[in-house]
Amino acid sequence: MKARLSAAAGGTPAAGTEQEPAWRRLSPRMLAVHPLHEALRFLPVVLGVFVLGRDGEEPWGLIGFALALVVGVGRYFTTTYRVTAYQVQVRRGLLRREVLSVPRDRIRSVDVSARVLQRVLGLRRLAIGTGRSNRHGDGLVLDALDIAAAEQLRNELLHRAGQPARADAPRAGAVLDAGAGVPRPRPAKAERPRRPRAGKPRSSGREQGREVSVDENRGEDRWDAGHAGEELITGLRPSWVRFGAFTLSGLAGVGVLLTSAVTFLNSAELGPERFPPVRALVRQISSLSTPLAVLESVVLGVLVVALLSALGYAASFWNFRLTRLSNGTLRLTRGLVTTRSVTIERRRLRGIEISETLPLRLVRGAHCSAITTGLRPGRGAEHGGSLLLPPAPLARAREVAAAVYGDAAPMDCPLTRHGTGARRRRLTRARGAAVVAIALTGALSLWAEWPTWSCPACLALLPLAELVGRDRYRNLGHALLDGGHLVIRQGSLVRRRQILSGDATVGWVFHQSFFQRRSGVTTLALATAAGRQYYNVLDLPTKEATALAANASPEWLEPFLVNETGAEDDAATDTQPAA
Repeated sequence: MKARLSAAAGGTPAAGTEQEPAWRRLSPRMLAVHPLHEALRFLPVVLGVFVLGRDGEEPWGLIGFALALVVGVGRYFTTTYRVTAYQVQVRRGLLRREVLSVPRDRIRSVDVSARVLQRVLGLRRLAIGTGRSNRHGDGLVLDALDIAAAEQLRNELLHRAGQPARADAPRAGAVLDAGAGVPRPRPAKAERPRRPRAGKPRSSGREQGREVSVDENRGEDRWDAGHAGEELITGLRPSWVRFGAFTLSGLAGVGVLLTSAVTFLNSAELGPERFPPVRALVRQISSLSTPLAVLESVVLGVLVVALLSALGYAASFWNFRLTRLSNGTLRLTRGLVTTRSVTIERRRLRGIEISETLPLRLVRGAHCSAITTGLRPGRGAEHGGSLLLPPAPLARAREVAAAVYGDAAPMDCPLTRHGTGARRRRLTRARGAAVVAIALTGALSLWAEWPTWSCPACLALLPLAELVGRDRYRNLGHALLDGGHLVIRQGSLVRRRQILSGDATVGWVFHQSFFQRRSGVTTLALATAAGRQYYNVLDLPTKEATALAANASPEWLEPFLVNETGAEDDAATDTQPAA
């Protein structure tokens, strides 16, 4: 057993005992990668020593560059690893020797990625995460392994030998049934029916005749025979790049470009007059009145951000594929320049989240992510570990969410509104923020000599605030379906629909602020070990919040609930005069 596990990692064996697997080195091809990466990391230092070398006679620049190369080469000779039946160990360091160990039963994620040079040389970077807090140094990184060794090691770590597959895990070649979206296998001779998961009956998808299907005729869903044992759930279509322009992810790129350009121009003592296109643009904007100049600058900035966002979308999600392995595990691969592969185990899935930012809502777009243990949204060694679908058509996001979750009913079921108290709170906040902004602008126009048109222009915030407040209330709702599926929707600038399974709940938290008590509403928080750790049902009427938690987890809250009928009878008995 141990010998087979150690052989899965590949590489060159180091000295080891007969009782324990041998320590192994990384791929020798990393000697062509790490020295270059170290040289780029120390590029500012190398440039500095080159500049110092010009003033003196000694070759400080060559010494600095050689030092960076030595550091990169030394990593290969000082880093070894091994995989035992119980843990993964990495031994590294020369002056400071350390051994990092991760128990195999604590492994929550194994991600495989590759940069451009690593892809050329057939290498992969394997990151092992424990899911504790995804802080730096919380897991292990093996950089770099052969492609076959990385894939085999990932399979060994995530799917331990002898571990039985879940009874309800969808298998390869499964078709999506026209009821509740539950995958069922293709008919076979003498096939035994699968036993459903205990304690989590499927909601009314089959009774309602809902159909969850992935269109096999779409170009992105064609799957070749070379990936036997995998079922393709969805793939990227080139037309989806247009949704990247509405993600506004290019704002960071614009900031970096502007900062770099300003720094370069200042250091080189170059002004905009040295560049004819920039000179013409500045002259054209300067010839306009202030409101028109501001409007033109905003439009130009939005176009630049949209272009960079679309390019970033294509670079990040090109060749995107979401597949399901034979044991139900989900595998996501993506990337044009830097490739990445993420694996999500079916048994760790606790829910689905469909997010729609305000720009995406304008074009009926959304993206989908998994609520799972071991992968937290927006954190980890690399961002987006829980992503299931990049920005795409909303209908496609619902199809993928239903195919992964196994039930289509929660994706578009009607929701319960939260009453007048929640509506009043959202309108009050929106109107109050607009009034404060107008007052501040008026004060600055009087005392700070702001343009006189700024205060009247801010009056447009009043109808805008009214629209935002009403939209926030319209998007607020919840539903509790059969089987304990909880659906939560909230948000305006980012509208989120969160679907949580019944086994995701580990506790309920009731929260009331001073203003919530005056409005008679309560925020009910579902505590869970997955995703964001808690999910809020905002501003529910207090009685409805108690009833929702009691219906979702009756065995937890029943000892603490008071029967109102019985309490009224007791009160009536106490008020009767004694005979």
